[in-house]
Amino acid sequence: MDTVGDPVWRDLDPPRAPTAPERRLLTALAAAVDEPLLLDQVATVFVDATCRCGCSSVRLRTGRPAIPPERIAQLSATDRSDRVAVTATSRGRVDVVLHVLHGRVCELEVFDTCAGEGRAVPLASLADLTDVSVDWADPDGAADQPPAPAGG
Repeated sequence: MDTVGDPVWRDLDPPRAPTAPERRLLTALAAAVDEPLLLDQVATVFVDATCRCGCSSVRLRTGRPAIPPERIAQLSATDRSDRVAVTATSRGRVDVVLHVLHGRVCELEVFDTCAGEGRAVPLASLADLTDVSVDWADPDGAADQPPAPAGG
């Protein structure tokens, strides 16, 4: 799929509430972090875009207060104050990541490492999140842009 120069996201108009499986994944990932503001954001989040590649990743928005940069740095394994990610695996091959940028949830990324780019994952089948960690690896150092989904 050649998407060079194309936008990563397909905006939803109007935005929608997360589906039940999206909500379940968001809640499970947020619960793995000792941060009440993250749980509050996830409880009130809405989906405002889907990934153009066809994967199951969605862009998120919330009107709740941002997590302070000092707290993001404490949560981040890399001591970054602008972004952190809560990562898990399901079915041994599906990466599920809750991205937080500048203190606000911004993406639920779902990527099947075996099926590859552009493959939707039935979220209801992701009931066994394992290897949950709070981390961020950003080799590009692009701190001002939300992370693109692995499939996009």
